[in-house]
Amino acid sequence: MPASRVLLVAAVAAARAVVTLALALGFWAAAPVALGWLPTTVMTASMTPAIEVGDVVVSRPMPPDALLPGRVVLADDPDWSDRLRLHRIAGIDVDGALITKGDANPSADSSPLHPDAVRGVGVLRVPWVGLPVVWVKTADVVPLGAVTVGFALCLLLALRRGDDDDPRPPADPDEPHRSLPVTRRSLRAQRRRAPARVRIGRAFGLASSLAVTAALGATPAWAALADVTAAPGSIVAATLSPPTRLGCVNDGGAVVTWAYDGSEPRGFDLLVNGRVVASGIPPWARAARVPNDGSYSLFRTDRVTVRTTAGQAWSAESSASVPVGGVFLGFGRPFCR
Repeated sequence: MPASRVLLVAAVAAARAVVTLALALGFWAAAPVALGWLPTTVMTASMTPAIEVGDVVVSRPMPPDALLPGRVVLADDPDWSDRLRLHRIAGIDVDGALITKGDANPSADSSPLHPDAVRGVGVLRVPWVGLPVVWVKTADVVPLGAVTVGFALCLLLALRRGDDDDPRPPADPDEPHRSLPVTRRSLRAQRRRAPARVRIGRAFGLASSLAVTAALGATPAWAALADVTAAPGSIVAATLSPPTRLGCVNDGGAVVTWAYDGSEPRGFDLLVNGRVVASGIPPWARAARVPNDGSYSLFRTDRVTVRTTAGQAWSAESSASVPVGGVFLGFGRPFCR
């Protein structure tokens, strides 16, 4: 095969990969709308480095008891009537209002959020796909034009039909065998005579590739939506010890078990990747069910820990953790891995 042909095949393959990736990212950003979830393009850098400008964050409506510290929420901004606020919950005041803070901001937001103003909790981050929206809003025509032209060229190249896209038509058994010279005209004629089932098969293969790429290659960055920001302070009770001997049992979902040998605490908290998912567990309890709130991913292993509590702060968190698998787009139950 001549070098020019090798370069052309490589260019077509690369263009198809770029187009497939773009369509997969677009799928993840748009498909959750069918479930009633809310995709939002991030326009500012207040949540960097967890969430960057141009990312699309999909928020899922959740009940008020799911609005826990550490979670990223999308809410109507009380300071700007025409804007939405996408910040992390840093705490809850005595009146039940949510104190929010951008990860990159030095201090919390001046106006707390009422729980009724929250539209959803961030559950999915799709990188880059919202950059064209940012460029349009900011009138940044240079990158917008470059990306538009580049994608158009990739699309044209990806749709190019190579000489080997269609199989050669089967030979007629009644026709005597004879060798014919292969020319450009004969190859074009063979492509025109390609049966409809071949074209349908090619389209089905492309659709299957897109589906597999979307499912396996576009794993959402859940950690960006689950990390807990640093607390301004903590109170440590010296008489309390961390839970030990953590275990996990599948009983209609993931049930985490632990042992505790210290003085009686006020209670226990259950954390997933450092995010509190269950609090106020009684001090005599030695097991808790991982709540099924759809915040876990089928394609990622979450780490569950348990901590003893004393008032509004914790004294000690278990050094060990148990792995828990998740659900897909909110369907299913967390399970022990």
